Amino acid sequence: MTDPKNTLEAGEHRWPLDEDGHLADPSTWSPAFAEAVALADDLNLSDDRWWLIEWVRDYWLSYGNAPLMRSVVVAYREHRQDPSLGSASLYGLFADNPIREACRLGGVPKPDWCI
Repeated sequence: MTDPKNTLEAGEHRWPLDEDGHLADPSTWSPAFAEAVALADDLNLSDDRWWLIEWVRDYWLSYGNAPLMRSVVVAYREHRQDPSLGSASLYGLFADNPIREACRLGGVPKPDWCI
């Protein structure tokens, strides 16, 4: 049986979480999972937050690990068509750690490089 503190529930959905609070099985991810995490964290998933979640998830699916901040900044500049954007823009989306938060919301394991 799954420990209730390591499970996220929303409506009829139930997602087991790993010891870091990330989705235990990334293949079970859906936008509903991200919405449930956001609701639990009192976050509004803006278009830019969704872009970051999906971009980080796609990167992880392609390369098997989360991207480094520099890669995300380059992609975000292209997405927003604004070469002046930097990592501060991403911290504006998720103040604590934008890549790790995007991983958590995107059903991706904690990055190897994250302490």
